[in-house]
Amino acid sequence: MAYKEMIHMTWPEYAEMDDCITALCVGSVEQHGPHLPFIVDLVIPYEICCRLSEKYHLLVAPPVYYGYRSQPASGGGQGFPGTTAIDGITLINMVENILEDFYRQGKRKFLLMSGHFENTAYMSEASYLFTRNHPDAKVVIANWWELVKETTLDILFDGAFPGWEVEHASLTETSLMMYYRPELVHSDRIPDQQGKKFTPRPVIHPEPKGLVPASGILYSANGASHEIGKTMSEEIVETIGTILETEFQVSPL
Repeated sequence: MAYKEMIHMTWPEYAEMDDCITALCVGSVEQHGPHLPFIVDLVIPYEICCRLSEKYHLLVAPPVYYGYRSQPASGGGQGFPGTTAIDGITLINMVENILEDFYRQGKRKFLLMSGHFENTAYMSEASYLFTRNHPDAKVVIANWWELVKETTLDILFDGAFPGWEVEHASLTETSLMMYYRPELVHSDRIPDQQGKKFTPRPVIHPEPKGLVPASGILYSANGASHEIGKTMSEEIVETIGTILETEFQVSPL
């Protein structure tokens, strides 16, 4: 069965997707080390939703490429060339407007998927404002990194998981990209970098220099593989599928 991606549909094909779950992915244009492209935070959730659309009556909407500003502690910050962001209020308005227009067309079930840690609060606010005006609609927000089992993390990191904040451009994202879009991964450019576990620190503006490794990788991408990415993807898709079944009272195709 083909993925149900709206970007490839004609309007008559879209019209057949009545009473479906509409999935909207929100990413970021953010550096991901010397070995991964700027669109990692969009590719991963979008590919997850495509796989969900094989299993459920789910429409994958055209995504939002840009996200909220990268933070040094979780994404490397705004200091790297090419990292491009939008304000929080812009993201809130954009997501709410998109939900509103799908609602106008009869859609009532929504899955919001983010691949960018910094987007979550703004997506939540947009969903709150939208459902406050339309109580007959429902929005589920899913961050893929929150859906990986502890047992899986123990296997990946030999019981020494450093924290999701420093997984930016590291083992998990690199492995998922190796599985989803291997042609975009430059494995030969992965530096031999020793990672450090996440430690909380205050947010400071203007952003101080020297807070992150020069590579832009917050921990280490050494050991990433297609096999790890495949295992994680299957687990995440299964977990989100269970959430959709519970929240929207739907069954697999």
